[in-house]
Amino acid sequence: MRTSWSWRTRPSTCPSRSRRGARATGRARCPPPRCRPGRGFRDEVESEEAIARGEKLGDLITSDEFHRLTGPAAAEAERRLAEFERHVQFQGKVVNDPKRLRRHMTRHDPHIYPGQYVTCVHNPHRALCRRDDGGDGPSLTDCQPLRCRNVALSIENIAHLRAALKAHDEELALTDRLAPFVWHRLQARRQELADFLTETVDTDPNTVTENP
Repeated sequence: MRTSWSWRTRPSTCPSRSRRGARATGRARCPPPRCRPGRGFRDEVESEEAIARGEKLGDLITSDEFHRLTGPAAAEAERRLAEFERHVQFQGKVVNDPKRLRRHMTRHDPHIYPGQYVTCVHNPHRALCRRDDGGDGPSLTDCQPLRCRNVALSIENIAHLRAALKAHDEELALTDRLAPFVWHRLQARRQELADFLTETVDTDPNTVTENP
């Protein structure tokens, strides 16, 4: 099954595509479309990423985790997922047809991006991250989860954040091996993360956590 358009199979519309056409028109041959500016390979990559993201969203919808999101954008995430489910009609099942899932993501993309530490409910007007490649969506590598209002947390996200907090505690215990300025910087980061979890997770009575 061909999943991406290839210039080799595109019908020629250029009168100078062949040598005969070049002699007849007196013009140089046109370069193949592959050589012209365009998205090309990036479109294919983004399509595959959308399918993978759609599968993860299906997991969220069909599991109890969908009803246990927390964080600043949790309510917006649940609204978007409910709308996505209405169009896709998972009905307790994950769509396993890539073509169908790609079509649904193209038409009804909820713009929710599950990550290891956060689930981004992307709103470009609130986002603190910026992409340099001109693509749509967030730049998860530049995410500022403790400050961004686009953040929602799944059970898995919370588990990874708690694991990160534990790792900070273990590093801070090595006082004699850390330079003072490194220790103080690490302590500040640890406290910021602890405060975020306290304010966002521990105050939510519906929050359930698990080990990563």
